[in-house]
Amino acid sequence: MKENKSTSLTRRVSSSVSESEFQELLTLLSKSHNQSMSSLVRDILCKKKLVVTTYDKSLDLILEKLSLIHQEINAIGITANQVVRVFHKTGDLSKELALAKKLENNLNEILKKQDALKNMVRPLLDKWLQK
Repeated sequence: MKENKSTSLTRRVSSSVSESEFQELLTLLSKSHNQSMSSLVRDILCKKKLVVTTYDKSLDLILEKLSLIHQEINAIGITANQVVRVFHKTGDLSKELALAKKLENNLNEILKKQDALKNMVRPLLDKWLQK
């Protein structure tokens, strides 16, 4: 059974640290899930598992590029669907050939975007799947 926090924390402990150690604690506090310096130090003293969140800003650019490629592929897919819809409605062979050529161009664009995605994701996979 868990004790009430106000009754379990009855003893005060104080300590002094150097400026560099304090800055290190502040950095750790900003990255951890602890709400206060006291709770952080308490977790360290009790040897509890600290959860530290790190944020890789270099992924922002990659995610932005991936989002743009996703939007482009989506737009190409919509255009391809429109071409196919018109293709089924028309009975003119020359129009059907022109639409088929347009559809082929759209599919080639999708393949190019797919290659770009593979080239962007490959380094991420190498980074994430390191042994």
